[in-house]
Amino acid sequence: MLSDEEAFNAVLKLVKERGETLPASPPAVAEITWHCLLEGEIVRCIENRTEKERFHAGPLDLSDKPVFDTTIAAHRVPPPRDPSQQKTLKLVRRGSVDDRSCDCGNGTVACQRCKGAGDLRCEPRMPCTECRGADSCLKCNGTGSRANASADQAAQDPDERTVCKVCGALDAACSTCRGRGHLECATCRGAGLRTCPDCTRAGTVPHQRCAGTGRTVTWTEGVITRQPHTDKVKLPQFGVSYFAWQSAREQGAWGKTDLTDEKPLPGRQAKILGSSLRTKLAEHEQEVARHVDLSYLPLARVVVTAQPHRVYYVIPTSRAPYVLLLPSQRRAGQIAAVVCGVLLLLAMISRLIN
Repeated sequence: MLSDEEAFNAVLKLVKERGETLPASPPAVAEITWHCLLEGEIVRCIENRTEKERFHAGPLDLSDKPVFDTTIAAHRVPPPRDPSQQKTLKLVRRGSVDDRSCDCGNGTVACQRCKGAGDLRCEPRMPCTECRGADSCLKCNGTGSRANASADQAAQDPDERTVCKVCGALDAACSTCRGRGHLECATCRGAGLRTCPDCTRAGTVPHQRCAGTGRTVTWTEGVITRQPHTDKVKLPQFGVSYFAWQSAREQGAWGKTDLTDEKPLPGRQAKILGSSLRTKLAEHEQEVARHVDLSYLPLARVVVTAQPHRVYYVIPTSRAPYVLLLPSQRRAGQIAAVVCGVLLLLAMISRLIN
């Protein structure tokens, strides 16, 4: 890490290259503030555990499943080697498996629709949709005897009539029922019974609880799920210019750390970041493992007393320090005000011309 003197000398070198001069003594002429840039991510493995009763219709072999005793919360599982990997572990509580024959006996029960008969009663006949049986035949009215026909009916001259299948009269019968006055059921073909659609005449259906297998299995299942949760880290959030961040990324000699006991952040950098770093590193609820991948870079913010309108950022690189010159916040505001004034003036001139 650079010292105050090295940071000031880097600024002094840039000032001289610009053809300017500064007083020689750093404490009297410059205010130097150190920042530590920290950027990267923390990948945490977050674990969640649940326990519930499970049911399976039919036989099921659970002998290959890992087991746990008492409660899933008390079961010990090693932390993951790679916190970024998602994983779900399903276990069976020891002694909880109950594999038994279903109450139905053989996996079937009587069909509820046909009550085990296999067939459903059906109306073998239905009124004709055309004549409704009222004038099925103008000669016999569906009786087969022409003597039953009324004089009015016999005298009629109906359209679209056909030969009566009952009495044989020509052009007297309804074209739909052919003089019968009714139609045969298309489903049962006049038999009065139709096949039950649920059991297809078997009279039985598979038992829903055991899915027709005759066996059921119940057990207590424990589930351990591990999900990666990534926190992006960029510190400090305030106090360092965007352009300084960009120059630091491009020019700086960043150090790497995973913030373990073997690779801690250097003391001065950790002190600079303070509570904001501790907040980022705080252990999350249900966290069982983490992987930290961070890069850090110390840089100096230098404000020279003789040049209060300028801010110098001194960035360590693999060679000589790189110095970024930016206008101070006040000077940036003044420049912005001047630009706005010029734009306003141009707008007014444009209106006058037009």
